[in-house]
Amino acid sequence: MNRRLLRSLVPVLLLGLVACRGAGREALRRDPAVLALVGRFRVERPDFEAAARYRQAGEGSAPNLQSRILDGLVEEVLVLNDAVNGTPPALPEPLGPYADPARREAFVAAALQQKVYAKVHVTDGEVAAYYREHLPEFERGPGVLFREILLSGEAQAREARSLLRQGHSFEDVARLYSLSPERGAAQYFTYEEIPDSLREVLRRAPLGVPTEPLRASADTLQIFLVERRLPHYTPPLEDVAPQIRLTLSDAAGERLYAEYLEGLRRRFPPEIFWDKLPFAYRKETP
Repeated sequence: MNRRLLRSLVPVLLLGLVACRGAGREALRRDPAVLALVGRFRVERPDFEAAARYRQAGEGSAPNLQSRILDGLVEEVLVLNDAVNGTPPALPEPLGPYADPARREAFVAAALQQKVYAKVHVTDGEVAAYYREHLPEFERGPGVLFREILLSGEAQAREARSLLRQGHSFEDVARLYSLSPERGAAQYFTYEEIPDSLREVLRRAPLGVPTEPLRASADTLQIFLVERRLPHYTPPLEDVAPQIRLTLSDAAGERLYAEYLEGLRRRFPPEIFWDKLPFAYRKETP
């Protein structure tokens, strides 16, 4: 075959290939089992039914719930398109090994961690700024600022009390003996949060003077040091920084995920066949 003839045949072959793909895609659109085409994959009715069972939603579940399950399934398949390696097939293929909801969920979670959540970074400056801007939200009602030593038995209680009487600091004795993870750090509790058995003790204890060991349980005793009784209290930044960092990380993760998902929808526009769905789809509004 000469080169001129070969060159003339190439466009014809390409057009034939495109026509075959178009016919194959049209056949998928007509297939009653195919609910959606999402990039390189097709979502079939058994995929949706497996996802619903995995989410413990039966066939008669509310349309809102089934709609959320479908939306979640499509989002997972969008992520699969970006995370699965290999040359895309000529036509959307079944989910194959990712038809199993647990396996798909684990794969997608790992992909999102790498592609989205690993990029979340909250600086100390952002934490401090959030604290300043939301200061009233951290304010607590009337209560007690105190320290505690939790002791395992009478012998340790006597030793700890002796060291305190000798003038050793409450924090040092707590670090040496306390079973509590706070290890003598100052804690603030409102009066409503304090157990009835301790409320009067902490209300009446002299400020800055360790209490006598008090029975906490059959095996443990407690010594308290009341620092202040306050009408209201705002914890310092270092006490709430972990909570703030988590809040900011969650917000940043949600924003990055939404941006990532929007990009995937542009790259792999989902084609959902609404008339084939086994329920009346209801789009949730924010």
